Amino acid sequence: MNKELDKKLQTLPKPKLREETKDVLHQAIMDHQKEKRHTLWLPKVKSAALLTVSVLAIALFSFILFTGSEGEAPRSSAPEGVNYENYVSYLESIEVYDQIGDDKAFIGNNGALGKYHGQVLPGKYYANGMELQTDEEQPMGIHMYYKVTEETSAKGFDKDVFHVSNLPWTIIFNATTYFTFFTNGDFVTFDIDYYGENREYTLTRTQIEDLYGRDVNEFAKDDTLWKQEVIEKTLQDEKKVQDFMEKIRVSNALSADPEKEVISSKEYVEVDGKRYLVPSDMHTPPVKGEGKEDIYSFSDMLYEFYDKGWGEQVQVARNFKMWETIKVSGELQSIEYDGISNQSTFSFAPQQSHIMVFDGDLTTRYQPGDTLLFEFQFVPLIDETYEFVHLDYDAALLSGEEININEYLVSE
Repeated sequence: MNKELDKKLQTLPKPKLREETKDVLHQAIMDHQKEKRHTLWLPKVKSAALLTVSVLAIALFSFILFTGSEGEAPRSSAPEGVNYENYVSYLESIEVYDQIGDDKAFIGNNGALGKYHGQVLPGKYYANGMELQTDEEQPMGIHMYYKVTEETSAKGFDKDVFHVSNLPWTIIFNATTYFTFFTNGDFVTFDIDYYGENREYTLTRTQIEDLYGRDVNEFAKDDTLWKQEVIEKTLQDEKKVQDFMEKIRVSNALSADPEKEVISSKEYVEVDGKRYLVPSDMHTPPVKGEGKEDIYSFSDMLYEFYDKGWGEQVQVARNFKMWETIKVSGELQSIEYDGISNQSTFSFAPQQSHIMVFDGDLTTRYQPGDTLLFEFQFVPLIDETYEFVHLDYDAALLSGEEININEYLVSE
């Protein structure tokens, strides 16, 4: 072990990591070789089922939630009784055709717009009104409002349409639908109150038609063309979706306040063949925040790593620095024990979105409905030269350590 780094680790005030944990983490940092981590980790996996759970847990706590296979849109939990391959397959299932007559297909018809907004399109469970801009002396468009709260009957993908993993696809799909089935209208603005934090996106007809390279009204009479151009060639192309949303983000920032412009090109740090996205200049603590919260939900913890500038997760927390700790509370939704691997899988509400794996049979100790309080520490993802971090739980899982719940549990 590097003596200088070891000495620095030992002198940290009240470190959360055990000495043996530091050694494992430090070794992983210094070696940083995929093959070595793979060798250390796989012996811990004693069954194919455990491997699936462990990979999911690693992905979740690396803050890359609900991702599909390469080239696909992010995944999420599907509605009860319906199985979708991924979020794009869910969008493809939405009946956007034959919802209104030709005589109603224009901006200014409140009933037709309201039907799409509140009954058809993703986000319908959160629809919270709309405004029309029909002044002929100004660009004509619509302003759609949404209010996302836990008080909803939505399930599965319907519940997660504005989650950071699905948001770009939702915005593009909804905007495309409006410009396709309404013959007029120059812009659409989506105003989303996401658990108290406002997110606003404005897309113009010109931007959407540039995305597809054609007049999107052509899709209105040809559902085969819609499937080919919207679903297959666009929404199934993750890079195309993310690149387009980056242009929208920059365009919106410039039109709202030129001083808020963020860098238009993403930058990466490459270390040992791995690329890490550098946060945008919008990845800062909330203006309204006077300090850190005492206790976070799992969603809030994950949102710490959501870069609003890029519209995706980064490995840098907004409010926390390396070696700081965060307390996270969650209601246990389910717990399952695998006797072969001798590990228990915890799923936390809502929608079993947050999964953790701990060693031992904990089914007699905990049950659904229990509220558990954890404390995690932000540790270096690479080394202290870089600002990238992840959780100590994540580091332990990747290194193949035993995952003792008492190492992270504050109270029960």
